[in-house]
Amino acid sequence: MKIDMAKWPRREHFEFYQGFQEPYWGCCVDLEVGKLFQLSKSMGFSFTSALLFAATKAANHIENLRYRIVDGDVFAYDTVHISNVFMRANQLFSFGYVEYKDDFRQHCRDFLSKQEEARTATRIFMDEESGQPNALHFSALPWLNFSSMSHARAFSASEGCPKVSIGKISENAGKKVLPFSVHVHHGFVDGYHMALYIEALQDIVNHFETNIPA
Repeated sequence: MKIDMAKWPRREHFEFYQGFQEPYWGCCVDLEVGKLFQLSKSMGFSFTSALLFAATKAANHIENLRYRIVDGDVFAYDTVHISNVFMRANQLFSFGYVEYKDDFRQHCRDFLSKQEEARTATRIFMDEESGQPNALHFSALPWLNFSSMSHARAFSASEGCPKVSIGKISENAGKKVLPFSVHVHHGFVDGYHMALYIEALQDIVNHFETNIPA
């Protein structure tokens, strides 16, 4: 849906931040993932695919995470999907698009299929959809426990896609946590919306079994 700028409450904030050379801001939080990690081991599904499913589901609950810039106009997408960094067999990477489906088992099949396809990929973009704006940009650094993150990006091209990165699982006060970094366009997302997103994500992760059909 195209946003009517004349009636949009965020117009002044969007125009203010859109004039910045760097309109993105971000934060990194410790996400508690112990229950999801154990569930993935006991049921034999990919922990990473489950976490990306949860992160996308949470984003789809919050309109501010679904705003995008297309040809200078602002749109609110009904659903956003996954543009993920997949590792190739030669340790290079490719961007791959996974359509979000609220059926977790189907999501897992689609994610693992794209992951397998990436092993022999020869191009940085595996599919045309990888560059579309209706997505969250995901990456994983499972080798590193970090507390902040920045991203390489073209400042001249700002479509407003949130950028999500996850890191290495570690133990903290008896709990399994991992760094969860989110960068967003400040014209769309304020601290309040970021807090709503992290809260929604943690709730989905804590009760992930409700997403798995019997």
